[in-house]
Amino acid sequence: MLLPVILFGVLGIILFFINLKKGKHIWGIKAGAQQLMGILPVLAVAFILAGMIEVLIPEEFVKTWLAREAGFRGVFLGTFGGMFLAMGPYASFPIIASIYGAGAGMGTVIALITGWTLLGLSRLPFEIGTLGIKFSLVRLGIGFPFCLLAGLIGHWVEIVFF
Repeated sequence: MLLPVILFGVLGIILFFINLKKGKHIWGIKAGAQQLMGILPVLAVAFILAGMIEVLIPEEFVKTWLAREAGFRGVFLGTFGGMFLAMGPYASFPIIASIYGAGAGMGTVIALITGWTLLGLSRLPFEIGTLGIKFSLVRLGIGFPFCLLAGLIGHWVEIVFF
C-alpha cells in the first residue's frame, strides 16, 4: 500500500506545481477536497462492510468454494459473483479485497474482478434500453469466456509461481 501512496503523492506534487504556475492550485485543492468529502462516507461504509464480510465468511466455505484448491469451481463462482456485484469501485474493491484476505484464490479473485468489469448485470437495464437486447446478449456471451479464461490463467499463475 505504500508504493501507490508514494506514486500518487509524487504525481500530486507535480500537478500542484503545474497548477501553481497557472494560478489554479487553490481551485484544484478545493475540487479534490469536495470529491473526497463526497466519497468518504461511501469508503467508510465499504471498508466496514468489507471487514464484516471477511469475518463473516466461514473458513470452510472459502477453502471448499473459493480458495486456490477450489480450482475451476472457484473461478466459475468468482465470475458469477462479479456479475452480481452491483457497486462502484470504491465499494467493490474493499469487498473484493476482504474476500481475497479471507483466503480466496488468485484465480477466483481475478475472475471476480473481470466478471464485475465485463459482465456487471447492474448496468444491463440501461444497456438494453440504449443499445438493445441483441447487443447485450452478444456482449455477455463474449465476455463470459474471457472472465473464465482470465480466472484460469490467474489460477495457473498462482499454482506455478506462488
